[in-house]
Parts: sequence; C-alpha cells; structure tokens
Amino acid sequence: MKDKPKNVFRIDIEPDEENPDRHPTHGWQVRVKRHGEQHTKYFSDKRFGGKEKALEEAVEYRDELIEELPDPLDPVQKSAEARSKTGVVGLNFCWKDDGSGKLKPYVQLSWLRDDGTRKSAAFSVRKWNLRRAVWKACVRLAEARKEYTDRPADVNEMFQTAYPNVKEQYEEGPDPEKVKEKEQQRQQETEEAEA
Repeated sequence: MKDKPKNVFRIDIEPDEENPDRHPTHGWQVRVKRHGEQHTKYFSDKRFGGKEKALEEAVEYRDELIEELPDPLDPVQKSAEARSKTGVVGLNFCWKDDGSGKLKPYVQLSWLRDDGTRKSAAFSVRKWNLRRAVWKACVRLAEARKEYTDRPADVNEMFQTAYPNVKEQYEEGPDPEKVKEKEQQRQQETEEAEA
C-alpha cells in the first residue's frame, strides 16, 4: 500500500535520551470519531507478523468499524448544531428592533430550500406570548423540514428541547450592549433631526 489509509496511523516509538526506559512500540492505530465518541484500536507489528500484515489487519478492522458506526454528521449540520443555543437547529431567540426603536423579543427560524435559498420566519413574543411563539416556530420549522429535506422532525420533541432554552434567554433580557447601542443610535438620530 503506497497511499496512507484514512483513519490508520503509524506509531514508531523508540527509547531516547530523555526516555531511556521507554518500551519500543511499532504498529498501526485505527482512530475513528463518530458523534463525539472516539474509537481506537492498536495493531502491533510483532503480534501480527510484521509491518504489512499489521497494516492489513488494521485496515480490515477500520472497514468493519466504519460499516458498524453511524455515518458522520454532515459538516454543515455539525456546524449548525454547535452554534444552536436552543438545541434545535434552525430555531433561535433574539431581541430585535421592529422599527419602533426598542428591542423586542422574537423566536426566529430559518431553513434551506432544495434550490439552496434560505427561508426564514419570526414570531413575536409580544404578540403570541413566549410559549405559543416557540410552539408556532417549531410547527413551521417541522413543516419546512418535511417539505424541503429528508429529515422529518417531531414537533413535540423540538418544542421540549427549545422551550426551556428560549425561556432562559428571554428571562436574561436583551444584551445590555445592544440596548446601549440602540439608545445611542436613537439619541444620534434625534440630534440629527434637530440640527
């Protein structure tokens, strides 16, 4: 095998001046990570009858392991899950100015259509109350997922995941920096209008 196989790493450790008592280690290590869990196994040259045979065993094990494990997460999905503060990808909570100059709470959602365009919707907490705004957002997001993706969504599960997180963010209130920024912007607009 001329090319290094994916997820199979060579380990060659010899005693040196810093570690004269180190045991010599030569072999291959299989490392596969799926959904945050690392799977490893070491294949010693000595135990398997040489460097090439150990490599063959390691590659065979790797292939069997990958077959058993779930598929890796799509990088876009993984990134979205890492950024989600509600626990539901595509659903978030924010404070935004609706044009009145004051920050108001919204439950927002976004999704990708088949053609790659991004769609979004928002539900006002003032209009619907927090619980209903989260519920309506979960229902709309589930409909969108059903329409545009092959990932069906359970509305109740989405709500049970998102609601406590959104509630916590709502109770924390808007970011003080954003409030200060909005007030400065309003003051500046007032001064410009008077000038």
